[in-house]
Amino acid sequence: MEDGYSERRKSCRLTTISGKYSPHMKWPQRLTSPPKVKQLAWAVHGQQVKQETYRLPDYWSLHFYEYRGQIDCGDQSYKLQPGAVSIVPPGMPITFHYEGPSEHLYCHFSIPQIDSKEASSSACLQNDTRLPQLKNLLSNAIPLKHNAPQRVDLRLWDVLLGIQDIFEHADSYPRHDRIIETATQIVMQEMAQPLTIPSLARRCQISHNQLIRILKEHTRESPSIWLRRLRTDRARELLTCSDLPIKVIASEVGYPDLQHFNKVIRQQFGRSPRTIRKTKEAL
Repeated sequence: MEDGYSERRKSCRLTTISGKYSPHMKWPQRLTSPPKVKQLAWAVHGQQVKQETYRLPDYWSLHFYEYRGQIDCGDQSYKLQPGAVSIVPPGMPITFHYEGPSEHLYCHFSIPQIDSKEASSSACLQNDTRLPQLKNLLSNAIPLKHNAPQRVDLRLWDVLLGIQDIFEHADSYPRHDRIIETATQIVMQEMAQPLTIPSLARRCQISHNQLIRILKEHTRESPSIWLRRLRTDRARELLTCSDLPIKVIASEVGYPDLQHFNKVIRQQFGRSPRTIRKTKEAL
């Protein structure tokens, strides 16, 4: 099998990864109902060999890459870097070229509306700040595989629709808006953690200084004020809409020191957390 692919790889056209899909890739137009997940997991390759070739006759394959390398899909080749995503249709050989231990999230699935013979084109993209959230959405579905497989199918459906949106609207959604949206989603999802602006910038695939500039241009706030606003707005919401103890709310929004939390809330809203909660109770 390897020998059969070697001649094909000699003529592979090396492609930079973009946000476009071929008209022959029919899944974007056919996602009218959930796909069916066959396998979903993280895997590490490249520890024993530098190259592997696979061919799935009946299943699509979706990969979120955490490494640098290259893949050959039929007669098309793509350079990879962390954050890249590929979709390969059934029956198409895919060869992975590794540069050392290489981890990726993969999903094998079928799309009931598409006959495997109809699908003939692969696709690959990167450098979009929406991709990390889609990767996390799919990765978080792994524990559901055995007890709630239908939820896993729905999760993959959501991820594929998100990828479809990136393919179709890559140029219509301003990049800076995507960066702010991504950074905001990370903060909202991981608010209890000690987040920093440099770490957010890395996860948005930009530099520290770029994130500072973008935040100032679009929110008219410094990064520290922007981050504090997200935390305190969430704290106010929990104070007024939940019965969580104030100490728990403080930890939930990233202020484990209750005294510091009280001080920050007073500075932001001119009232203590307890007063904000009492005001809610009086309404």
